[in-house]
Amino acid sequence: MPALVRIRPELITEHRMRMEMMDLEDEDIENTIRMKGWAWVLARHSWVYAGEPDFIFRQIREVIIGLPDIIFDPNNIEESIKTIEEKSRDPEEREEGRALLKRALEKTGQLGEAEGLLGESS
Repeated sequence: MPALVRIRPELITEHRMRMEMMDLEDEDIENTIRMKGWAWVLARHSWVYAGEPDFIFRQIREVIIGLPDIIFDPNNIEESIKTIEEKSRDPEEREEGRALLKRALEKTGQLGEAEGLLGESS
């Protein structure tokens, strides 16, 4: 069973967001994400990484795209996309986030589920 990831708004600062990963069962990947700065949060029973867009984008590239057996939580794809769009600091960053999400969703096989949610200019 793949690990589920979702991206949510973080309320600490205007542009900060949080990635959460649940159901991670592969010890090698768990050790890898720990080295990439993720923290285990017992209350959420998930691995969490928080930061501004450039840090989140790096985690999308290195974790979601780069590691196997990780997919977006099917119930939270829209929230993940909206969070990236709303927390971006400028139009260029928003487009970079959309492009990364598209690559990540292609990798996870979920691009069809995001149809109509990516690519529109805000």
